[in-house]
Amino acid sequence: MIALIFSLVLHVHAGESINAALDSARAVFEAKNERTTILLEPGIYQEELTMDVPGLRIIGTNKKDPAKITWYYGHGYQYKSMGTINYGGSRSRKWNASVLVTAPDFYAENIIFENSFNLYVSEKEAQDSLYILPEYTAHEMPVRPKEVGATIVASKAYRERAAAISFTGTATHAHLKNCQAIGKQDVLYGDQGASIYWEGGVLSGSVDFIFGAMTLCVDQATIIANITEEKGDKCYIAAGRSGGDQGCTKQTRGMLFYKCHIQSPVPGQVWLARPWRPWGETVWAYTTWDEGVLNPEVWSTGLIKKREDYNPENPCPNSYEFESQDKSVERPEWVTVLNKPILPDGTKICPKNWK
Repeated sequence: MIALIFSLVLHVHAGESINAALDSARAVFEAKNERTTILLEPGIYQEELTMDVPGLRIIGTNKKDPAKITWYYGHGYQYKSMGTINYGGSRSRKWNASVLVTAPDFYAENIIFENSFNLYVSEKEAQDSLYILPEYTAHEMPVRPKEVGATIVASKAYRERAAAISFTGTATHAHLKNCQAIGKQDVLYGDQGASIYWEGGVLSGSVDFIFGAMTLCVDQATIIANITEEKGDKCYIAAGRSGGDQGCTKQTRGMLFYKCHIQSPVPGQVWLARPWRPWGETVWAYTTWDEGVLNPEVWSTGLIKKREDYNPENPCPNSYEFESQDKSVERPEWVTVLNKPILPDGTKICPKNWK
């Protein structure tokens, strides 16, 4: 970690700009190599943010009424406010993230991170103009409504990739305490190289909503399946791809879910993981859930079955469970149910080994 001195403390109130505070934090770091704390008062902050200052701390002042940071960009749509940036293509902000973390030692507490694209039409979105990117017109993507608060965009027909918070590979040693990440598809993302400790709080989404190649420890959080009874509405919690595109030759730690509890409004439509790549490491330890929440399959190979490196004999060799609430349901053969909290490589299953 970078050794930094606390210097600037900024208070931001509802109606004020977090981006303005970030400009001050950048200036202080460039001039003095000192670290900034931003204190957020309760309120809804409709801003797209890039956390590119090393050692930045952003803290909500009220644990019971956390500040919400929300934005509305989603895959396949070009809003006028984007300028020339194509958020649906290769230059995307890591799945259109409302908040993008690029610097090391980021700390957040008592903050809600949200992408409203798959939830409702926000006031800012309704004021913006948009069109569907030409390469997506063949997919018959629906025209989004302009009414503020419209929730039809939460239905499957409108669902697309829209992250609440993403981390680049340079975002090492991130720590988020008592925070929430809310969306539907692709909510929390991390590149290989990123390391994230998510302590307590809530993670809410549906399709592969915690995903990427980062090293991630989710410690004692509540995980909520943000699904409805609409036909085909399913929740796959984790989609890991740690180790890089060349497989296990440079395997890094993947995702650890430690003493988490899973909730869902719809029974039987939740899977612990649907690995993004065959070598992606996913570990669930001491997991509990509301009765009837999990699908009988528990784990899914739906994302990798068509890949060239798919091995039906052992499709996801780095998938592990230890001391789950209900062990009566048989797991797929490729999931290793451990008898003790130690992985085959000798790593003890505890949060400090995934930080």
